[in-house]
Order: sequence, then structure tokens, then C-alpha cells
Amino acid sequence: MNNRNKVILFYPRNHFGKQYHPWTWAPLPILAVSAPLFAEGFDVTLIDANVEPAWTQLLLSESRRASLLGISCMTGPQIHFGLEAARAVRAAGLELPIVWGGYHPSILPEQTSRNQYVDAVVRGQGELTMLELASRIREGEDFAGVAGITFTRDGETVTNPGRPVADINSFPRLPYEKLRNPRQYLNNMHVGSRAINYVTSQGCPARCQFCAEPQVYGRAWRAYKPDRVLSDLEFLKSFLDVNGIMYFDSTYFVKEKRALEISQGIIERGMRLGWAANARAPQLGKFSEETFDTLKRSGLWAFLVGAESGSETQLEAMQKDIAPEDILMAARVATRHGIKITYSFIVGFPGETETEIEETWRVMEGVSKIVGEYNSQLHFYAPTPGNALYDKAAELGLTQPQSLEEWASFNTVASSLPWMNKGFQNRQRQREFYLVYGYPSEWVRRRASRSRLRRAYVGAASAISGARCRHQFWQFPVDWWLLRGVREGG
Repeated sequence: MNNRNKVILFYPRNHFGKQYHPWTWAPLPILAVSAPLFAEGFDVTLIDANVEPAWTQLLLSESRRASLLGISCMTGPQIHFGLEAARAVRAAGLELPIVWGGYHPSILPEQTSRNQYVDAVVRGQGELTMLELASRIREGEDFAGVAGITFTRDGETVTNPGRPVADINSFPRLPYEKLRNPRQYLNNMHVGSRAINYVTSQGCPARCQFCAEPQVYGRAWRAYKPDRVLSDLEFLKSFLDVNGIMYFDSTYFVKEKRALEISQGIIERGMRLGWAANARAPQLGKFSEETFDTLKRSGLWAFLVGAESGSETQLEAMQKDIAPEDILMAARVATRHGIKITYSFIVGFPGETETEIEETWRVMEGVSKIVGEYNSQLHFYAPTPGNALYDKAAELGLTQPQSLEEWASFNTVASSLPWMNKGFQNRQRQREFYLVYGYPSEWVRRRASRSRLRRAYVGAASAISGARCRHQFWQFPVDWWLLRGVREGG
């Protein structure tokens, strides 16, 4: 029997072919949307397909008693699995409304709403919009007038006026205790042996032209007050005995005073936590000595910096508002204060030249020299809609999906971009291999200590890679092919 008070929130798998394992992060998007629903007395079931091997059966079982299904997704595999979930519900003869939200539907709401498995799209901040949708359905009312949604009926697409963005401090605490098995989201990593993810803000004030944030939140940044953050951390300590926090904020250190007050509170309340958070490189050059000291004493393990490129031309094109020197400066400052710093870089931007890619590699190696190890992650450009770089990629030959179904089969990571063939990718992986072993990290050294064979492998790879780095010689990578073969064979 249908229960008008019951809502299902579904978080699709975020990787194709991903193996189920305990190192998985809590599904913050559906946790956030669920909090006001729980507070208003709704019976909410949270389903995370990333940790539920039998998620289809669970979804169908719960949907038979529900009045509303919400699906949250980003561009990529989540669209594929979100559609798979919606098809399964409809194939079972269940007619409950299916509402989509998250980054991708918010960027392309009209296109998304035209899919047969989408009854409405929630745009942007979804907490109050979803609450009103669920409330109207519970009362047997039509949801067509709800602010902040887009829907298609009888061939006509309707985009309702946007909903004013609410102060996130007014929302209830994220209900981690409502997850089916909260402890499976505890991870053993550098920040702690029982680390979990948590977020203290929405949005980002930066204007990066490869990112979805400006489209979804309009470059606004809204954050919890320090007391709210500290209260949430105390809950996680008492409920799950966490000893590590991975802040999933797009950028955590927008306001130095706020970050300082949170860290002071962690110290004063005696919370023993390791933590890491995203930062913009120029921010670190502005922090006071007191801030660095307090951040470190509160358990800060690492700054996570999205550098993206070492090319000034590319940084300007993507409106990153940083310079290559900022990236190197941040490494010097963090290292001087005894705090780890890790970077993410991207190659294969549309229109990027070999010279610009080489500039990125030089900055990556420069950072490795400063911190004493390779501490970066290399990514290939993944086109996502709603920004200038995506438009440029389309001009250069990217085939643009024209429907949600086409997006479901579009792999943002392995997309067939005309300028990024397998040879290009192999050349970048070769270069990264030489930095990984030319400047071996603590993780590489620790793995090497586990067996005599691994020690021999790392020793050989480090000797060869170190020589290549010293002489800046990257041609004839026979050693890379041989060493990779040994590693994959072992």
C-alpha cells in the first residue's frame, strides 16, 4: 500500500565497474536533502548504490510503499545508474513521482526533464524545494507550482521561478544515523583510522570555467557558523567515534577567521581529530602565523589544492585567478609549517598546447622538490556542461549529448576527445610514473617495505626515474613499459 509519508532518496553508483569495498564516502547530497524531511516527520529511506550490491531489489521493495522517489546525480556514471533505477521502478508498474536533483539536472534542467523517467527536476539548493514537493504529494496536491523546479508535461517544458537560497545554518544536522550502516563509511587513512566525510558550506566564490559550482550556486558561498560545525563534529565523535574528518567543501578557507575559530573550538573542546580540507593556493600566503599554528594544533594534516595547471595561459583561460608562482608559494608555506599539501592537476584542456602541458609538468616537479615527494594527482580533462571550457571542447570536436539517455552513455573520464587519444594519455602517464618514483612519497616507501620484491621494484623504478628527472630526459620510455609490465604482472 502506498504511504504518502514515505520518501526514498537514491544515490546512484558513481563509477562504472566499481568493486564494492568499505572505503566509500557517505552520500552527503541525499543526507542534506533528507534532513528537513526527517525534521518534518517524513519516513525517509536512504539508498546508496555505492555500498548496496543488491540496490535494485532494495529500491523496488521500498518503492512499493513510497509516494516519492528522489535521485541525486552528477554528470557521469550516476546518470546511467540513476536511469537504471528509474526504469526498474517503472518496469515494476510503480507510478510514484520520480524527481531528479544534483549538479547535472541543475545545469541542464530542461533537457533532463524531457526524459520519460523524470517527473520533475529540482534546481540548485534542494532542501526546501524537496520538502515542499513531498509535502504537496503527502496532501494529495499537484506539485506544478513549486518554486525551484522544472518539469515537462504533455510535451511542454515549464521552468518555475527560482527559490530564494536559504541560510544553511537553518537546516537540521545531517542525519548520519539514518544511513543503513553508518559505520561502513568510516575509512582508514592519513587523517585518522576512523575518518568520515563532512561538509561545512555550499558553493564557491571562484569563477573557474571548468566547474559546475558557478552554474548551480552562482558563485555564492554559504557556510555553517563555527558553533554549528563544532556541534556537528561532537556528534560524529560521540556517534561514530571518528578520529578523522575529510571536509568535502569546495573550498573551506574562504574566511580565515571562521577557519581559525573552528580550529580553536576543536582544541578547547578536547576533540582529537585529524583533518584535511580544500584550499585555494593564494589563501595560504595570506594566513597569519597564529592561524597556521592553530590549524596544525587542531589536527590539520593536509591542504588539498586544486592547482589544475602550471601554465599561466591556461590558468588565465579557465579564470582560475591564480598564477604558477602561487602554487609553488603554497607548497613552501605549508612545508615550512610542517603541514602536508597535495595538489590536483589536469592535462588535456581544449586547445592546450604541448608547451603549456610541459609548463604544468615543470610546476608539478617544482612542487615535488619543495615538499620532498611527489604529492600530486594527475587527471585528464573531463568535459562537463555549463561552462566556457565545455563550449570550447564542443567547438574542437566534442560530440555533445542531446538527451539524458545520451549523457548516460557519455563517459566524462574516458570520453573520445579528438585531441586526447591513447598515445597522448600514455605519454602523460609515463611522465607521472617518473615523478612518482623519482620523488617517492611516504606511501610508496611504505608499500616498498612490505616485501623484498616490492623493495627491489621500487628501488629500480626510483633509480631510473630519479636519473630521468635529474637530466630532464623523457624520450624512449622502454623502462616505463618494462616496469609497468612487471608491476601489472606482479
